[in-house]
Amino acid sequence: MLTLCYRNLLLYFRNKSEVFFSLLAALISFILYVAFLKDSVGGDWGKELAHTHFLDLWLIGGTLGITAISTTLAAMSQKIEDQEKNTENDFLLSGINHFQLSFSYVLSAALIGFVMQVVVYLVMYLYFYLVDGLRIGLTKSLLLIVLMMLGSLVNALVNAVILLFVQNRNTLSAVSSVIGTVSGFLVGAYIPVGILPQFAQFLVKLTPGAYVSSLYRQSLLNDDLKNLFPIFSKRTTFSEEMGISLKWDHLLNYFQTLAITIILFVLLLGLLVAIERIISTRKNKLEA
Repeated sequence: MLTLCYRNLLLYFRNKSEVFFSLLAALISFILYVAFLKDSVGGDWGKELAHTHFLDLWLIGGTLGITAISTTLAAMSQKIEDQEKNTENDFLLSGINHFQLSFSYVLSAALIGFVMQVVVYLVMYLYFYLVDGLRIGLTKSLLLIVLMMLGSLVNALVNAVILLFVQNRNTLSAVSSVIGTVSGFLVGAYIPVGILPQFAQFLVKLTPGAYVSSLYRQSLLNDDLKNLFPIFSKRTTFSEEMGISLKWDHLLNYFQTLAITIILFVLLLGLLVAIERIISTRKNKLEA
């Protein structure tokens, strides 16, 4: 299985156009922020956001959320290509079972998602360090890297489940276009979550990527929130509107968001394992 993971990693990173297009949604988020959103969001909150570091960190959290979604999806697309070319059958003849084959794609997608998030983080941090003088402590950076691992695994599983219903590259292209377009809205990077209509906010809260992005933002911004908004009610209102924390019957704190993300990971993993075992059993019966 590790050999197949290595093979998938090579195929992804050798395809420069695929790497670029998997990062396109994140690039759009960054360009929109620098060109338009930075001034408009800061203007809405007046002098309280005079320090641009807060908005820079807010964008980094959202863009990392987009990267986790788009890059894991691009990596998982190799599975569909192998199915269409019957390459999977060649792998199965080598002795690996269907279950191991399927999870080699998930593992390689998670690794790719993690690596690309680290790259995006370093690039954005360098830019904001040079332009705005932004500094992020080592402790926060290390915590963020750990969360990137979790975010990559969660999004790889989400995309693996989605692609169970995709059978060819034409459908894959359509699915990738839709997910790439909406991912920025789902994590509140293009438009703050609180500005969206109520139904759209409800859909956002059904998306695992939104919780991953919220974890990133809370890790980066919780200390600054307390300094910018000493009054608790004002802090919670702002946090909800900017998508820093998600709200159900109450505003979720960091540990509640983390717990939900881990639960989603376990549920998605269990669902994928169950479906793959059913598929594997059926194929074994047909071959018998």
